[in-house]
Amino acid sequence: MNDYNVVTVRIETWEFECCAPLPVVGEKSSWALHPIPDSLWFDGSVHGGIFPDDVEPTAGIVLSIRLERGEFVEQEPRHWVLVPGSTDRVRVEKVPPHFRGMSSLVAGRRGWMETAVVVELATTCAPFR
Repeated sequence: MNDYNVVTVRIETWEFECCAPLPVVGEKSSWALHPIPDSLWFDGSVHGGIFPDDVEPTAGIVLSIRLERGEFVEQEPRHWVLVPGSTDRVRVEKVPPHFRGMSSLVAGRRGWMETAVVVELATTCAPFR
């Protein structure tokens, strides 16, 4: 029997572009966790103010990392929406220092954008629900 829990944490790309540390498979990582409604996953953050102040970071060893990306279409000028069912996740060993974001989208055409990083974290503490 395992002495740890595996927690799936979804972190928005802006967290990394701002100041979040880049997780690496096999290394320790720590996130304030917030349950995603109707899911077994958690949203992760390093920024105060997004989650209640009493949320203690959950630390663990990174087991896997996936880049979440989706296809976007321009619904009206400079207003892009995710194409339903287009989200996929690509396994990587480490998070890239930069993401394909809004600036990669071209008016009048569909385009792909990386939206989040999904980390499987092995932790000895059980996150709240």
